[in-house]
Amino acid sequence: MKILSVTGESVPPGKGGSPSDTFDRSIATYEDGGQTKTLTVTYVRYFARLLAERGIYDEEQAGVAVNKLAAVLFLEKHPAPKESRHYFNDADAFMALFEGFSLEPFRAKYGHLALA
Repeated sequence: MKILSVTGESVPPGKGGSPSDTFDRSIATYEDGGQTKTLTVTYVRYFARLLAERGIYDEEQAGVAVNKLAAVLFLEKHPAPKESRHYFNDADAFMALFEGFSLEPFRAKYGHLALA
């Protein structure tokens, strides 16, 4: 598997007062078995702040947004995902993606990605 690109975005607000404006999305495009695939990880935006509060990863200090990391980290932990879209509303499950994470080795491995 080869990661081709990663992007991050805020989920656009929905109609009727939907709380969807509280979600972020991480999207990774990768090559697997000669096919180009896309994986989307959607999560509660608060989880990025929770990562910083728990001392796991602070996107403001590091300069790389969580939404540029989550999908790639998901693929590292689950290299053959059955679904192309994943949703996290459980903080502990999301925090598990960042277990053992360090930005410098990540940058060394994925330096070809636009992470800033």
